[in-house]
Amino acid sequence: MGQDVVNFVRSMFRSAAFWKAVLSLILALAVAMLLPGSVSEAARRAAFVFVFAAAFWSMEIIPLYATSLLVVLLNIFLLARPGGVLEMDDSGYQTFLVPFASPVIMLFFGGFVLATVLHKYELDRAIAGLLLRLFGTRPFWVMAGMMLTTAFLSMWMSNTATAAMMIGLVRPLCQQLDSDDRFRTGLVLSIPFSANIGGIATPVGSPPNAIALGILTQHDIHLNFLDWMQMGVPLALVLLVITALILVLMYPPKHRRVELTLHSDQPFDLRRKAVTGITVGTVLLWLTSGQHGIPEALVGLLAAGLYAALNLLDKEDFKNLEWDVLILMWGGLALGKGMEISGLSEWIVSLPVFEAEGLLLVGVATLVAIFMSTVMSNTATATLMIPIMIAIPAANPMVLAITVALSCSFAMALPVSTPPNAIAFASRMIRSRDMLIPGLLISLISWGILLAGYDMMLGFAFKFID
Repeated sequence: MGQDVVNFVRSMFRSAAFWKAVLSLILALAVAMLLPGSVSEAARRAAFVFVFAAAFWSMEIIPLYATSLLVVLLNIFLLARPGGVLEMDDSGYQTFLVPFASPVIMLFFGGFVLATVLHKYELDRAIAGLLLRLFGTRPFWVMAGMMLTTAFLSMWMSNTATAAMMIGLVRPLCQQLDSDDRFRTGLVLSIPFSANIGGIATPVGSPPNAIALGILTQHDIHLNFLDWMQMGVPLALVLLVITALILVLMYPPKHRRVELTLHSDQPFDLRRKAVTGITVGTVLLWLTSGQHGIPEALVGLLAAGLYAALNLLDKEDFKNLEWDVLILMWGGLALGKGMEISGLSEWIVSLPVFEAEGLLLVGVATLVAIFMSTVMSNTATATLMIPIMIAIPAANPMVLAITVALSCSFAMALPVSTPPNAIAFASRMIRSRDMLIPGLLISLISWGILLAGYDMMLGFAFKFID
């Protein structure tokens, strides 16, 4: 027993993750201690939590969701103790527990359930096959069909699950092409790029979208499903066309015709009809929430309840939902709440670096978001940046929150940038350098288009902010 402990300690001290954790904690403590004297004790503690989260999320010292749990616990123990620095009562700890049941997380939970049921009954394959048949056999249109299908599914499903499915579908097509046909590389790259782009179109398409909506809701700014789509869908369509043109020009096809057939083996029985009906009803209720007044989160929960009550999904299906992503989002919302109530956000945005206004401020913030998302989780980037951006007094909080959230999905240059990128790289059909140049180009073009639409975004935001 004693030798086992010795061996464990030795292995721990030899672990790079251990020393990264130690250095991260030292850095977080140093930042908290070195802040100016005008900074309150509560804000110092919140700064410790922020730096801790930033370091652990960026280097993935432990799983991302594990860091989120620690963020929640640190906020409770450092900020919410009864009679502590914020003078909370015995129920103060609930401040950091409530975000896990927030409407935005429940909306995303509904989206995960929807993705699970579509995959279980192969309706995702059926939808993909239907869409692909519309695009013929010319290489450009085949790629466009793959991209549009991927983007459409990513609007409603996890873009990670969509990319995994579509990479599996594109593999047989690539095997039919000649080994020296560069179009193979372009076709594989089109999947993660379009999954990333498709995720910006709806609130449930990508976690940064949900984080932005959740933090805006905390500031009494409410956008419904259709409101988001009015911004996201046109931007996604423009970026899909540009991305397809870039990939075809960089990886031109060797032949003038390619073919791909795709179908589902499951019969369209009563269970699949029930799933189809509930799913279509759910999407329609999401799109018309402004008319009927039922919150999108309740629509998602209603769908999940119907799938479970009708035994269309069983407990194993629910076990396999992406609970880690929900916990990650919880940590992000709790982090933002801690920064807000401690006064840290207010102090940060008073710094000279945030004195820029308008387009310049948005340009800098979104470029930083793209850079950070390129080297770390885009969800973690959103959770770190949006609470700070939304507190800048001279800026429109809605514009900053949404543009930063969108920018987090523009990081496409490296395999580590997004899960769809990692899935495509893991297929061994492309190399990292194949992704680098087109990914950087698409990221910069996406950034430029976002800035070009700044005035339109500002006009849209004025409808929600007095």
